Amino acid sequence: MVSTHCVPQHRSRIFVAVVMASAATAGICGVGAAKATPQLPTVPKVRYQISGPPVAEYISYQTDTGQHQEANVKLPWSTQFTAFGTEVFVISAQGPGAITCTISLDGKVVSSATAHGQPARTVCSQ
Repeated sequence: MVSTHCVPQHRSRIFVAVVMASAATAGICGVGAAKATPQLPTVPKVRYQISGPPVAEYISYQTDTGQHQEANVKLPWSTQFTAFGTEVFVISAQGPGAITCTISLDGKVVSSATAHGQPARTVCSQ
C-alpha cells in the first residue's frame, strides 16, 4: 500500500525545482536587464576614379550590379555606388602615358595606383 502523504511532497519538490530552473534561466538570459540596441552594419559609398591622359583605352570595374567595361573613356572619369555583399572593390584601366586609379570609401582614399608606359595599365583593389 502506498502512502498518500508522499505524493504532495514529491510534487512540491518538482515545483520548487522547476521554479528554481526558471529563475536561473531568466537570470542567464538577462530578463529584466536593459537590452542593447543592435548596431546595424554601415554600408559605405564607394567611388572609383580614373585620371591621366585625355582618354582611357579601357576601364574595367566591379560594382553592386556586376562587372562593367567601358572603352575609349574621356578622363577624368568616376562612378559612385553603395557597397555590395562581397566587399571586394576592383578597378583597372589602360591608357597612353601615366594613368591613375583611386578607390574611396565614404570619401576616404583606400587604394590608389599610377602606372606609366605605352600603354600604361593600372589596377586598384580593396
